[in-house]
Amino acid sequence: MIQDNSYQAMAFMKGSSKTPYPSSQMGSIALIRQTFYDADWYGKARTAALRGTLTPPAEVNISLQALRTALDNKSVFVCETIDEHDVLRWQRIASEFSLSMIMKGSGLEYRRLPAFAATKPEMILPLTFPDAPDMRDPLSAREVELTELISWYWAADNARLLDSVGCRFAFTTDGLKDRTQFLTRVRLCVERGLDSNKALSALTTEPARMAGVSDRIGKIEKGFYANLVITTKPLFSEGCEIRTVVVAGAENTLVRPAEIDMRGHWTFTSGALPNARPIDINITGSREQLSVETRRDSIKIPTTFIVSGRRATLAFALDTLGIKGLVRTSAEIDSILVDGDLIMPDGTVTSFVMRRDSSMQALPVKPKPPIVARRPLPRIYPVGPFGLPTAPAQLNVVLKNATVWTCGPRGVLQNTDVLLRNGVIAGIGKGLTGDTTIDCTGKHITPGIIDEHSHIAISRGVNEGTHAVTTEVRIGDVVDPDDVNIYRQLAGGVTASHLLHGSANPMGGQLQFIKLRWGANAEELKVAGAVPTVKFALGENVKQANWGDRYSVRYPQTRMGVEQIMRDAFRTAREYERDLKANDPSKPVRRDIKLDALVEILNGKRNIHCHSYVQSEILMLIRLAEEFGFRVHTFTHILEGYKVAKEMAKHGSGASSFADWWAYKFEVYDAIPENPAI
Repeated sequence: MIQDNSYQAMAFMKGSSKTPYPSSQMGSIALIRQTFYDADWYGKARTAALRGTLTPPAEVNISLQALRTALDNKSVFVCETIDEHDVLRWQRIASEFSLSMIMKGSGLEYRRLPAFAATKPEMILPLTFPDAPDMRDPLSAREVELTELISWYWAADNARLLDSVGCRFAFTTDGLKDRTQFLTRVRLCVERGLDSNKALSALTTEPARMAGVSDRIGKIEKGFYANLVITTKPLFSEGCEIRTVVVAGAENTLVRPAEIDMRGHWTFTSGALPNARPIDINITGSREQLSVETRRDSIKIPTTFIVSGRRATLAFALDTLGIKGLVRTSAEIDSILVDGDLIMPDGTVTSFVMRRDSSMQALPVKPKPPIVARRPLPRIYPVGPFGLPTAPAQLNVVLKNATVWTCGPRGVLQNTDVLLRNGVIAGIGKGLTGDTTIDCTGKHITPGIIDEHSHIAISRGVNEGTHAVTTEVRIGDVVDPDDVNIYRQLAGGVTASHLLHGSANPMGGQLQFIKLRWGANAEELKVAGAVPTVKFALGENVKQANWGDRYSVRYPQTRMGVEQIMRDAFRTAREYERDLKANDPSKPVRRDIKLDALVEILNGKRNIHCHSYVQSEILMLIRLAEEFGFRVHTFTHILEGYKVAKEMAKHGSGASSFADWWAYKFEVYDAIPENPAI
């Protein structure tokens, strides 16, 4: 062992735990975030307990203690990633808690290179390059995805590209089906333009630095461990062979190359062989990788034959000749004769002679196939269909002579110009000028459509449906900027979307408002300054009425229970807020990000968007909100809203109603098309 406690490991996968939570990526991130807050509280609580001010004292928790120690010691966290977006998600956690992180990469980092140019994560890079797609069959070739082709093209360039933007990295064998291909893959990275010195650093100084042992290993310097690799040529050059590996001064010499070319036909004789008849040995293959075939007449004899330097090691399995077990020898060789002692299966020793009858005919050297230059391929974002090499320029453009629906006090304007400059509306009127003019005669211009209730662009789970209250989870943690639905919805006129948690629980996750900027990364999609929101839900889904027979345990299972769990949660949030405001250092409060969101609701700083159908439940939530002094901002779906429209108006709620979709389950049978108008 060189050093223990080098790292702490983290991943967004739940692992082998049988507990259902978390079931989504946003749930995993929330759990990680909460655990760091718990570790912070634990340190304060144990200190308060030792001083005698915290009664009863916090129970001992060895997991939180270990994490608290890691934080105090500024330990490095190694974080598993599945794709390039996970790197950026981990970096946001690192920023929130002031952590040092190293990312165990996915090999897909090239797909968001501009983001890494800004953040420069430290990486442990796998060398799991995809195989070339099979394009021989024209029909099958048509089924190969563009993303698959692009991944095959760029995978081996990943290290070079990360190096080009200043990221430091080490290589790992993890993920390789055949680990003997590790060095071959590193050499391919060098062929693709990675500087050979950077490649060597990724195998030596960088992993040593990451592990915190760069003062002892990774360099050939006085006082360092004598860890050496001795090769025939520079490590990454063609034909290089590793001859010796030295670990802490202990030499491990690999098989030396044969000093004599043993290929050809040999005759092996020994008085110990049955009938004293010779055995024929035919040695072919390359000098580095010999292939041996041994026979007596038509009988094939299993043989192991190894040559190292001027010594040959030979073992026969002579069961087919009536001798049970292995017959072995190891002897010095020359170009025509090998002789020495032969050890029989019973341990007796006899002599043998192995004589060359003929040398192998030299095979004609096949010419190397010509190197075909790689066609240049532009990098696009996101990778796949409709990707863009750069963001479209914001033009100075005039839309001339259109019918303009302002959706404001000016109403509908006929034969009107709209001037766009630097991404904003710079003017509305007549006779406007700009660099580019588009004639919109006979056309209509409206504001871009805003989708109030969307589930696009969410990574690895729209619901954290394992608990009834999951206000700690955040859609903003898992925005997926590569979702092609962003592109498709832009084509349909949608320019902004409100990304909602699903309706699996009464009090769901926090929501995210995004601008549909195709090609931007996740953070660039988010609309700055948007009012925070959260998803609530009523009806069949939250009480698991339509989940199947296996889902009959989670509370609540009735509509009455939905009201009660909400009331209990808000009461708990009130008590939590009171303790936070007390700010008594002798009794540290355990930060609870689930309750933080509920406190924001109670104080009017976070708006509720509630999945709802039935009038009785709508009234229940209105009354509950008024009991606690806040307003339900929006009832979404709201197919029985027409029955309680006056009550909603009095409360001050908005409504986001289906336009043309209802009667698909029992609780919406009373839906009518006049609902939005009412």
